[in-house]
Amino acid sequence: MTPKRTVVVAVAVAVGVLASVLSYIFLNGAQQRAYHNAKLVPAYVVAKPIPRMLTWTDAVNGGYVQKKSVPAEFRPTAAVTSLAALQGKEADAPFSVGQVVVTSMFVSPIAAANTFSQIIPAGNVAVTVSVDQVHGVAGLPVPGDKVDLLISVNNTESPLLQNVPILAIGQSTTANTNTNAQNATQTAATTANPSSGLFTFAVSPSDAARIALAEQQAMGIYMLLVPPGNPVVSIPAVTPDGILSGPQTSS
Repeated sequence: MTPKRTVVVAVAVAVGVLASVLSYIFLNGAQQRAYHNAKLVPAYVVAKPIPRMLTWTDAVNGGYVQKKSVPAEFRPTAAVTSLAALQGKEADAPFSVGQVVVTSMFVSPIAAANTFSQIIPAGNVAVTVSVDQVHGVAGLPVPGDKVDLLISVNNTESPLLQNVPILAIGQSTTANTNTNAQNATQTAATTANPSSGLFTFAVSPSDAARIALAEQQAMGIYMLLVPPGNPVVSIPAVTPDGILSGPQTSS
């Protein structure tokens, strides 16, 4: 190779390296700007759709999960930050790309072998609705809680069902526990419902049909979180004209 050609090749290589460095700097800066310079923390994120019962080892070795940096405020409390945390466990359900991996997503092989249908009470079926955080009590309910369901019909807010048990939120059927009650509630809510807005209830087949119709007709399902042992009471329908007709104090 002539000296002139050697110089040309060297210059081309140098330009390529410089272009790669500049691209990295630009993309890294763009990501920081997209996150508004938020503090970034490590987390494992689903990179390929994970099938149910896939082992954590196979998920890692097969490139199903990748370690990424995410804004600290968006990382769930129970997010997995160590590969050793889920050794020997299997996916409890199918998981889609982009989900942050949390501890409840992978369980023991015995738990993973149990089907979701086994937790549905006899005579009931499972039905899922999608609600935003305003209609879903700010995402505070966790699996095991009960809610009342209201719907909007002809500009009137009316009760649909009461004391409806929540089987799952998103793809989580369990809520974390903690010795501190307040922390337990916050942790469970974060783990069970990472902004999914999907609530699965256990109801009779006829009630499932009513819920499905309300969802299909976009009647605006509104959830009311109720305390344990809450009695079924008569809830009157409310119209715009009747908003101010009730008592002025809450009992």
